[in-house]
Amino acid sequence: MPERDVTQAEIDTLIDRSKEQMVFVEGGTFMMGDYKNNDGVYMTPDRDNKPPTQVTLDSYSIGAYEISYGEFDLYTDANGLPRTYWQKQSVDKDWRGPEFPAGVSWRGAKNYCLWLAEKSGLPFDLPTEAQWEYAARSRGQKVLYATNDGTIRRGENYSEFTPYPRQTGLFPPNLLGLYDMAGNLGEWVNDWYAADYYQRNNPINPGGPETGTEKVLRGGVYLESPFASNVFIRHHMEQIDSDFKSTGFRCAINSQKPVK
Repeated sequence: MPERDVTQAEIDTLIDRSKEQMVFVEGGTFMMGDYKNNDGVYMTPDRDNKPPTQVTLDSYSIGAYEISYGEFDLYTDANGLPRTYWQKQSVDKDWRGPEFPAGVSWRGAKNYCLWLAEKSGLPFDLPTEAQWEYAARSRGQKVLYATNDGTIRRGENYSEFTPYPRQTGLFPPNLLGLYDMAGNLGEWVNDWYAADYYQRNNPINPGGPETGTEKVLRGGVYLESPFASNVFIRHHMEQIDSDFKSTGFRCAINSQKPVK
């Protein structure tokens, strides 16, 4: 693992960039979960994202981009921690470069956002599952994919098949200005996983079950089919302390006012 001293100026620059990349999401009420098409058929075959349930969220901000290796390496270097996914098969690979989305554990993602909160004095955290879906759907609209127009068009708004993650921000964002919420990395959220979450969800600012054994990931993963990048799919994983090149994240700020 490379060892270097991180300066306060570098940390300040990271905080400023993180704040600049935050997209303000005005709160509201929406039907969280899968919905039926004109023929009365649900859009996905999954059982754990239905029935749709009414949710009301306060306003918040969420990062326009997935956190990059460059950003996460600065955090781990500053805290004397091992670099994420710093393995023989990843060192010197293009997709492990500073502008590519970081493959991290849930624990690493959570601690990164809380570290930003400590250093900035702002309420950074992982987004909740409800916050992620509301933002991916451009404030709860009936869309299947978090792209610029709700469709998947390979090479235009979605990547051609690749065995590795792609650089962040290569394709148009969704209508809120959020990049890579369809495809690229599965994104960790704050919530514990429960298969019946939609049947017992708290309707006001839900934060998921109080306890559990698995954490939730939302969004598609580069190795999967485009359909698996829909806004409703719920991945879940028990290995919350293990980093994988396919699991990333973005931070949110739980403030009802835009970040300045």
